[in-house]
Amino acid sequence: MLDQHFMIDEELLQRIITAADLKKTDTVLEIGPGTGNLTKLLLGKGKSLTLVEKDKVLLQKLKEDLKGEKNITFIQADATQQKLPEFTKCVSNLPYTICEPLLWIFTRYEFETLVLVLPNKFTDLLQGYVPSRLHLLMETFYKVEYLERIPKQAFDPQPKIESALIKITKKETQSFLREFLSQYDKKTKNALETILCKHGKTKTEAKNIIALKLRPKIQEQSILTLSLEEIQVIHKMFESSIL
Repeated sequence: MLDQHFMIDEELLQRIITAADLKKTDTVLEIGPGTGNLTKLLLGKGKSLTLVEKDKVLLQKLKEDLKGEKNITFIQADATQQKLPEFTKCVSNLPYTICEPLLWIFTRYEFETLVLVLPNKFTDLLQGYVPSRLHLLMETFYKVEYLERIPKQAFDPQPKIESALIKITKKETQSFLREFLSQYDKKTKNALETILCKHGKTKTEAKNIIALKLRPKIQEQSILTLSLEEIQVIHKMFESSIL
């Protein structure tokens, strides 16, 4: 069953629902619903509910359990490989291995709130206790509120590490880093060319600027493979080019 740990603490599940502050107008997304303990509390809270579950057996069981429920959509897919539907709030106990990829992916979506259960050590990275690309991403795109620590006993099977409940909202400010990091799956040179052209350079001018400032090896790397230090250097080199 992949790397999922299913939440069984009913009081915790209720606190997650409270933190999400769901309205009847909300389109709700749950990634990795697993056995559906959180799902059942999300039913009827918003206008619609979409479940994205990679495990075919788990999803089929959920379909049977929730047969007859209205305004619910089931998607059998890896959420990091699937175009997600529009949503206002994502409420999820995420499979641990997809936490970071999803936070990159969410940069391209408009939403109101993410209420997520993540590994506690992972939230330390989000909050910047150790410098990292992930913290730079969070600082650029998101506001993070740490709500509570979650013990291993809240899950079955129990994970090896403790978890945390966090609430994320999206910043609306514009910057070079937002434009650059949101193109995370592109080659560095292609992302920079897009940004420079958007800000008034011709394609030829953009290519010349990039060739002058960056080594060929860095130009060819995808943004996701750049180190924190490389991203910081690129930021310093190119931010003035779009002002």
